[in-house]
Amino acid sequence: FDSSGDKSEIDAWAEVAPVIYETMGSVMFGEAWEQNDTGDRVYELHKFLIANVNTYMFLPWRKPFGYLDYCAKIREWRSLMDNMLKLREAQIAADPEKWKDDETALTLLLTSKDKDGNPFFSRSRMISTTCGFLNGAYDTTHATTFWMFYHLAKFPEVQEKLRLEIFKVLGSRKEASISEARQIEYLEAFIRESMRYKATVPVNQRINYEEDITVGGWKIPKGTCVNIPNVLASMNPDYYGPDVDEFRPGRFLSSDPWSKKAKGAWVAFGGYRRMCIGFTFALVELKAILISLLQRYRVELVDPKIDPGNMVEAGVNQPENHVMFRFVKHDAHAIAVENNLKWWGLKGSSSGPSQA
Repeated sequence: FDSSGDKSEIDAWAEVAPVIYETMGSVMFGEAWEQNDTGDRVYELHKFLIANVNTYMFLPWRKPFGYLDYCAKIREWRSLMDNMLKLREAQIAADPEKWKDDETALTLLLTSKDKDGNPFFSRSRMISTTCGFLNGAYDTTHATTFWMFYHLAKFPEVQEKLRLEIFKVLGSRKEASISEARQIEYLEAFIRESMRYKATVPVNQRINYEEDITVGGWKIPKGTCVNIPNVLASMNPDYYGPDVDEFRPGRFLSSDPWSKKAKGAWVAFGGYRRMCIGFTFALVELKAILISLLQRYRVELVDPKIDPGNMVEAGVNQPENHVMFRFVKHDAHAIAVENNLKWWGLKGSSSGPSQA
């Protein structure tokens, strides 16, 4: 964004994708994909599988030869995951002391034991879990980030309020601690409202494994697969109030009955035992993206009349049209002065006093 200039038109959907993938690789696997010999191929295969899963999961007979190619790419993807595990396995064997306190995903998969001291994961389950980590940490965060950018641009008054709330805690410093990010209550409220307004995962599924139950007068027999329409629940006025069609992050901040209902109804990451395992990581990542972005730029739509639409790929709400954005550098020092806020300044900035 820094190199693009204020007048550039940026396809944020395309630009953000590799950044999200690199972040995921660094945090979960201990190294950036660009440092891995197979990283580019892993990413290429993953994008192909996501883009074609709807066709080959539900209607494979329409393109039988394509289906065979799709299955071959799944096998290749799993093979690459297996190679990553083998490499980490060799690294651990060569220097156990170095890896004994490592908590990245590959190491934990290889070293976890059951109560009898046996490996907790079979090889096949390790590979499937690694693939699951990639699925869960990439396309959902990618889509959520796009929709956050869109909502910032679509609702500029919300964007400005969020920027000021960030400045009150951080000024425009480049870095923020997790505890500082948590102090910005409007930041999490914005993320919640963005994910409510455009549900990242529009439909979820659960299987009633244990016994026949009755929910809301409906009997659900044991073994039944239940579709959960998150996209409808998130726009239900019974839980989010009569202004459910408005984009209003403040609905999650007050102490009135509607706010309490909204907080209880928001299940974008699921809940209880089956809650998204990456919930905390994803929330920190989304907060870091927003803080870093709004410290530097004002987000605008090139053409506000263009509707991004939406389509569901791999179970995730994605834009059908890649709307273009502008990321315009703002005068952070002037914003701080205008709003009587303490000014820290960006590291290396010549505007205002700096503080480490």
